[in-house]
Amino acid sequence: MSHKRILKQPEWEAVKRLEEREGKEFTRFYTLLKGFLLRIDHASSSKHGASVEIKRLRDSEERVKNYLLAKKNSELNDLQKFVLENREDNLLVVASTGYGKTEAGFIFLKDKGFFTIPIRTSANAIFGRAREVFSEEEVGLLHSTAPLFLLENSEDRRNFDKSTIVSDIFLTKNFAKPLIVSTPDQLFPFVFRPKGFEKFLSLFSYSRVVIDEVQLFEPQTLGFLVKAIEKAHQFGGKVMVMTATLPSYVRRDLQGIDLKEGRFITDTVRHNVKLIPMSITSGEGLKLIKSLSERGKALVITNTRTKALELKEALGVGEVLHSWFIQKDRKKKEEEIKDFFDSEEKGLWITTQIAEVSLDLDADFLITELSTADSLLQRMGRENRKGVKPVDEPNVFVFTEECSGIGNVYRKSIHEITKEKLKEGLIDEEWKLGFVEEVYSALEERDREYISKYEEAKRYIDDLWVLREKFFNKREAQEMFRDVLSEVVIPEVFRGEVEPLVEEYLQERDTIRKLELFSEVLGYTFSLPYYREVRLQPVRGLKGIFWASGNYSSETGFVEGEGGGNIL
Repeated sequence: MSHKRILKQPEWEAVKRLEEREGKEFTRFYTLLKGFLLRIDHASSSKHGASVEIKRLRDSEERVKNYLLAKKNSELNDLQKFVLENREDNLLVVASTGYGKTEAGFIFLKDKGFFTIPIRTSANAIFGRAREVFSEEEVGLLHSTAPLFLLENSEDRRNFDKSTIVSDIFLTKNFAKPLIVSTPDQLFPFVFRPKGFEKFLSLFSYSRVVIDEVQLFEPQTLGFLVKAIEKAHQFGGKVMVMTATLPSYVRRDLQGIDLKEGRFITDTVRHNVKLIPMSITSGEGLKLIKSLSERGKALVITNTRTKALELKEALGVGEVLHSWFIQKDRKKKEEEIKDFFDSEEKGLWITTQIAEVSLDLDADFLITELSTADSLLQRMGRENRKGVKPVDEPNVFVFTEECSGIGNVYRKSIHEITKEKLKEGLIDEEWKLGFVEEVYSALEERDREYISKYEEAKRYIDDLWVLREKFFNKREAQEMFRDVLSEVVIPEVFRGEVEPLVEEYLQERDTIRKLELFSEVLGYTFSLPYYREVRLQPVRGLKGIFWASGNYSSETGFVEGEGGGNIL
């Protein structure tokens, strides 16, 4: 077949014909070649980050050892030694909270690597730790608001220079840094075969990827993730999955990728649980919360923002934190809550699930609504975190009745099974793992619809790769991977402050100043669930950002205004 006839055909048809002639390995060769050429093209056309790779990550195990000795006066533990001894294999690590998974992940990432974690604030924290272990030049941060975080914290860097920050942002975006801390949505949407997906497979062909906290994903996203891991593995990538708990149906699929498993469970008993069969806002509930806040540092976690605000009003004391604060207020509140739980003060903070996934806290008492098994264990991880506080009396109080958010935030079937399987008294880490496995095993029998979302997601990806067609652009692929059901909004009360910033941003030509202006605008945003009835209006010139009609207070956050739903 002549090259002219080949060029007239759709790409996938031409590749298929050449594969028939050249053999099965041709498609792999073509995919990698195209991917490397795309990376070279993107790097060479970048004004601020014109490098495909800047260097390799060397001596990661020695640098982790030096960090542990200097910062914690410790040597490698059994988990970290396991990773060092087996890092030429793909690994599945199940380990208790506080076991040193992050440092183990750094050991795995020799030469070229990505450390992925679902929560942006957690990624920011791991990025900070990675810069302590390695060097600022070697480590990059990649997620949707990374430029905002880097610019806000630029003066903390040893080599403070805004042009250097901008160069780092572009080098990271082009994957030129040897170690990149990222949220999974920046890497794994390649599995939907968007335009340019080949560059990710070329990247994975010589890279290592750590995937942390997989228990935080919804079943559909887990299905997409498992398929992405399979593809990365097929093209030569090394993968290490780390988690505190793992549903049995995911473990079965991961075993098919030939992951070597290690379990590292502490024998420390950190929690003494008391189940309270009433509402958290009942008279007895309010009395208990006030009493515990007078004895020590009390953390209250509700399932919804509405319940948190209702509880705050009923108690008349304590601070509140939820996800409907604009970013600059949320950042301030997160600093305040961390300072409180690091102090010797007594008192109370009321939060939502934001505390279970993105804040490193160590409370004396946890008071919570019953959620689902994996969520509940995440919440427990914010109390007696180091396991040095007494457990002779209850330190975790779970209110099991009239729980908010069941059906829209947490699936009813998982909530019911969790309630059946949860026990009172002292619980150790081994019991927690068994608890999660029991809940999800029962779920497979009782709620096939939930598990079917996971299976359907895998089948969908399989069909896409059989068709060999590209249906998505990069943004659409990211949104589908995230299962995005939210909008980025700015409370309308801030129009006066934000509109001049947007206007200046649209007119500005200097890259550094433009990033600074956009960061200022992002400081007024938060994510609004799409199902909420809030009147929205597009912000002129900023794609995907909307004005939200409602009231706002720096103490209680955004409150919906009256009027229709999501009218754009």
